[in-house]
Amino acid sequence: MHAPSPSLTGIHAVIVDDHADTRTLVSEVLTYAGASVTVAASAREAASLLDGADVVVTDYAMPGETGLWLLERVRERRYPIPVIVVTGYADLYAKELRTAPFARVLGKPIDPWQVCDTIADVVRTA
Repeated sequence: MHAPSPSLTGIHAVIVDDHADTRTLVSEVLTYAGASVTVAASAREAASLLDGADVVVTDYAMPGETGLWLLERVRERRYPIPVIVVTGYADLYAKELRTAPFARVLGKPIDPWQVCDTIADVVRTA
């Protein structure tokens, strides 16, 4: 395993995906890069885990609430945090993704090292 270019030391990331394998992969890579990580299997679960988070990385299409629903909850907070959305359905949800104020949109399949670079970039500019 090689280290990503940016260090994520001191960054707390909330990872949201309904697929356990994706949550595990991203969590392990971010932890390796120095981040502290909290995982959630749904947007509703993640909404209760936002305190102290520096960034949220969420799947867009999940059973129940979507990544857009979670973004709306984050933006209601006194101190909103950047939300990076990951989707395999960029074409299907093109209008929503274009108009929603996500910090970044990443396609699936994901490259966890790209997620590290993206987190470092959005946290630096937030």
